[in-house]
Amino acid sequence: MISEINRLPLPRKEILVVDGYSSDATIDFARRMGANVIIERIIGYGNAIRKGINIAQGQIIVIMDSDYTYPGYYIPQLITPLIKHEADLMLGNRLDYYDSSSMKISHLFGNLLLTTIFNFLFHSKIRDTQTGFRAFRKTLFEKLKLESKGIFLPTEILVKALKFHFKIKEIPIYYRPRIGKSKLNPILDGFIILIKIILTRVAFLRYKKMRSSYEF
Repeated sequence: MISEINRLPLPRKEILVVDGYSSDATIDFARRMGANVIIERIIGYGNAIRKGINIAQGQIIVIMDSDYTYPGYYIPQLITPLIKHEADLMLGNRLDYYDSSSMKISHLFGNLLLTTIFNFLFHSKIRDTQTGFRAFRKTLFEKLKLESKGIFLPTEILVKALKFHFKIKEIPIYYRPRIGKSKLNPILDGFIILIKIILTRVAFLRYKKMRSSYEF
């Protein structure tokens, strides 16, 4: 995956790999491929993303899971609308192109369920809310003032992007079979995301109600 990014005709690029307690050869391999490896000792998916973004020097940030599932060659398509100021947040939609070798039916159902519930509660039309392949400007991330330290962070990005009326666009991508074993628990993590989506919607409605009561 790093080799794919290295081959991209980008004028400037910085590859950061945030590692948290990996027990394989990830760190050595990433360094050999020219990536800047960052060690994150605080457990949590959100913490890893936050650490990488804070250290990144560029103004356009691309985040992607490092399990080979997201093809690096989509990056130019993902960042072009940002460069042209046609979008504030870009998402790689996995759910239009998939097969059973890359996403189990149970995982597909879980993703579709979370996306459907999210869109219903927040009145949005996002096709893949749980994608791990995103691009945005660093200033956007700083403006959102995100709080999640775990698996809910990608969803929190969407919630607050909608709150601030950011323009969100998606591109369809091919989702490849994973290399290596995932640390995520699909059922438990999916349940946590679902509960937090509901709680966040309730908090959002209370916030709107409080604001309207102070408007004259």
